[in-house]
Order: sequence, then C-alpha cells, then structure tokens
Amino acid sequence: MSARIRFVVATSLLILACVAVASDLPGNLPKRKAGLWEIQDNVMNGAASPHAMPKICLDADTDQALYRFAAKMSGAVCSKMDFNVSGNSFTVDSVCQMQGPQGTMHMVSHSETHFDGDVAYHTDTHMQYQPAILGKTSRDVSSNGRWLGPCAAGQKPGDMIMPNGSVMNISTMMH
Repeated sequence: MSARIRFVVATSLLILACVAVASDLPGNLPKRKAGLWEIQDNVMNGAASPHAMPKICLDADTDQALYRFAAKMSGAVCSKMDFNVSGNSFTVDSVCQMQGPQGTMHMVSHSETHFDGDVAYHTDTHMQYQPAILGKTSRDVSSNGRWLGPCAAGQKPGDMIMPNGSVMNISTMMH
C-alpha cells in the first residue's frame, strides 16, 4: 500500500475517531438514516482529489456501535476531547498522541460536522501534527456522507462494500 493511501486511510480513521468522544454518547447527537451510506473524502492542501470510500450498510444499532467504538479507540490515545452538539451540527476539538511509522505523533484537531436531516452530512477537519507526515505538518480534510437508499437484498447492518467490490462486516471487527 502506498504512503498516500496509508495516509488517506489513517486520516479517515482519525476523522471517525474525532466524531465520538465518550462511551456515553450525547442523546442529541444527530443520527444517520438506516440504509446504505457512501462517504467521500477530499484531502485539501493539494494532497489528494476526491475519491470514493467504501459504502456501508447501517441501522441505528450499528451506527451507535461505530460511535462507541471510535470513542473507545480515541479515549486510549487522546488527552483532550471537547465535544459540542448544537441542533444538527457538532464540533470536536482534540489533542491526541499515537504511534506512527516514525514513532509517537502528537496531533491537535478541530472538526465541524453539519447534518442535512438524517440523509447527508458534511465534515471539515483541520489537523496539525508533529512529526511531519509526507513532508506536511497539517492537513485539512473535507468529508461528505450521503444516504443512497435501503441496503441491498442480502446485506446485513455493518457490511462494508469496498471499492473493489469485496464485502467485510465491520461489526465483527469491533468485537
């Protein structure tokens, strides 16, 4: 896997980790409609162009399980996670330390997510980190999620359809 692809995958996971901040999620956290979702990331600063990410079949339980899993993962590496929900929007400010290919990485991030009902959302994240990754000490990432419709026949909540067509169930990965 190329360094660019590894960075994009790591960035996507960090954004997911920034979405949730505690095992007890706020009751007013905007919810995604059950069905098939597509997420597209745009890494700013000229690092990458829009690319399709895996699609995922969600139900309410799987959606909440993803938030809880991200919270558990981020709680292990983040010394600060400030979370604020206001209507259909939320912000997350975090300070985290994690192991990277060059040793310990220190990251400070600010993320803003705005939902359009329960069928679409847009997230903007600014990350600053040390040491540099691929020669950069900061990244701006924009992510859009949209509901495509009901999950296809035979799909189970948690099924993630990879860009190459393979399917894996993330529920099994979270246990």
